[in-house]
Amino acid sequence: MSREKFSSLLSFLFTFAFLILDPDPIFTETIPSRPNELILITRFSKQEKKEPETLAIGSLEFRKQTFSPASTFKIYLTLSLLENHIVSLDEKQKCADKHIPNSPRDLDLREALFYSSNEYFEKVFSELGKEKLDRTLLRIGYIPKTKKGKAEPWWIDLDGLKHGGRIRLKPDEIHSHWVRIFGDGYSYPKEIVSDWKKSLFWSECKERAANVYGKTGSWEKSFWFQGALVQGENDYVIYTVLDRDPAASRTRTIQRFYELVGCTVPSLE
Repeated sequence: MSREKFSSLLSFLFTFAFLILDPDPIFTETIPSRPNELILITRFSKQEKKEPETLAIGSLEFRKQTFSPASTFKIYLTLSLLENHIVSLDEKQKCADKHIPNSPRDLDLREALFYSSNEYFEKVFSELGKEKLDRTLLRIGYIPKTKKGKAEPWWIDLDGLKHGGRIRLKPDEIHSHWVRIFGDGYSYPKEIVSDWKKSLFWSECKERAANVYGKTGSWEKSFWFQGALVQGENDYVIYTVLDRDPAASRTRTIQRFYELVGCTVPSLE
């Protein structure tokens, strides 16, 4: 049996076992795998004390490799900006990123994340600085420490801020950080976590009576979408989609997530 077929068989058996244990409608539908794509899914309820399990579908070999977090890094840059009171939710910056529709335009924090504006974060970073950002990243365990307790060198330059510089993480690490936002919020004060989640809001999902939170990322031929389907205050289904197929794109990865959760894709304009 080839490695590819074995990986697909293992993925199918894991999915089958997961579906037996969890009859939620989101999982009972067949989730076909695509070439060069890995999907990680974690479902949990804050009312349950058991440790949530993560379902992996698709190219399982990606789980052993490290990748740039791409613009999903901006999720944690945003946390540092909020923690240090550098930005507020309604503060706007005029940005002229070429990939953003109707650019130049004024963007608030949520819009800057939604469109993944590089210019917005470069502008506000001047007041934050690398030292404060490092403290945040070390606190949440996003980057490792040196023997002297300092952050291991990841910084390249300001342009590298948009994808996390030299940081390379396994998909499960990138996924687990995303899960924690909706789990314990890294034990940050409720006000900070609330603003953080508001900045990551993507759309309402009327089909599931839920809200969707998310972040895109693309770098080094990797396309990410990290999404969270939040039903009420206790039930969460957290997704990380990594697409490394030659046909991959930002839009395709977004559409893939919304297909998985059964929600209408919002306007990307």
